[in-house]
Amino acid sequence: MGGGAAAWQLWRSNGPPPPAVDTNGFDPGIAAAITEAREKVLSAPRSAEARGRMGMVLLAHEVRAPARECFGQASALAPREPRWPYYLGLAQLVDNPMAAATNLDRAVQLFPERESVPRLKLADTLLNLGRLEESEAHYQRVRQRDSNSALAGLGLGKLANAQGRATDAAIFLEAAKDNPSTRKAAYRLLLSVNQRLGRTNQAVQAARILAELPDDVALTDPFYAEVEQLKTGEKAWIDLADEWIKTGRVMDAAPLLEKTVQTYPKSDRAMFFLGRARLRLGDAAGAEAVLSRAVELAPDSVEAQMQLGVLRLTRGRPKSALPCFRAAIRAKPNLAEGWFNIGLCLGTEINRAESMAAFREAIRLKPNLVEAYLGLAVALRADGQNRAAAEELHRALNLQPEEPLRSKLLAQLKLTGEP
Repeated sequence: MGGGAAAWQLWRSNGPPPPAVDTNGFDPGIAAAITEAREKVLSAPRSAEARGRMGMVLLAHEVRAPARECFGQASALAPREPRWPYYLGLAQLVDNPMAAATNLDRAVQLFPERESVPRLKLADTLLNLGRLEESEAHYQRVRQRDSNSALAGLGLGKLANAQGRATDAAIFLEAAKDNPSTRKAAYRLLLSVNQRLGRTNQAVQAARILAELPDDVALTDPFYAEVEQLKTGEKAWIDLADEWIKTGRVMDAAPLLEKTVQTYPKSDRAMFFLGRARLRLGDAAGAEAVLSRAVELAPDSVEAQMQLGVLRLTRGRPKSALPCFRAAIRAKPNLAEGWFNIGLCLGTEINRAESMAAFREAIRLKPNLVEAYLGLAVALRADGQNRAAAEELHRALNLQPEEPLRSKLLAQLKLTGEP
């Protein structure tokens, strides 16, 4: 009896044990991060921050069930901290949206009024659950603070549409149709709303605009961003480096990819992206070495074969580039760009028939690939078939290519003797 009482007092003083996570089969970097976070909880069992941090690590890597347990424990230890019920709600959204709404509501009550993102997340969740009046109250609360809130406008537009208030929906969507985070969703709904209202001209206009819009840019959640920063391991590092390369931060991406390659020496994707980064930094020889390794690791990787082939071709080595393009075509026979590059490689040799056949296959697969028409025309002219070359150039010009490609086509037409 005394032993049981002592154990109970120990449990009360230390709190419940953190969840044990089976990390067998996990990326070693992720497994190490989870183990480290759990050890910090064990060393500071009354720390809500340590338990919440463990939950964040788990949520970052989509290990949701034990993450929920951690956030529940952290909330019990620090009931006035809004992040823990907020993260708990996010971790419940997929499996139990009703429970998620309850915890998101708790978080919203604890966050300062100025924090609109948690309230909008709650409003979206309530809307998806069909709890329209509750959802509307939160959207309107955000709108009171920011009358131009695109997310509140989109939410209210969805809500009004669900209630059959098409005219009101169109009005609300005005606040959302010009924001990069909401415009595509807004125009998609505007198309439906205008069709319902019989506004044919507006519907046609919305459809035309919608067809040209890029995907909406996700609005940054400053609290979930803290979770995403904890992502680690091969995929997370590569994804981050890829994003940095796309946004021009190649100098930041390169060392991260070097680290990834050292940690995961058999990762063909890490090798591929490191090759791209080195190429952007002007290190063609270094890029070729890494891309060659990527191809060795994954011979069927179309992107690695194509990148290596293009690099070798631009370095004036078509014979060594050709096997790369042929390998890409074996893996993906309908790859027009692969056939085009094969045509370029063969065109540097006295192999015009195969070169022309490759260009024609590229055109068949992708009729708007203007460069293939140009390549075919050059091969035809070199073979003495000036009239046929001129026909291909005219076909390319009819596609209305932009400068400077149009200038190249016109220059080639002059060489064929065509006006």
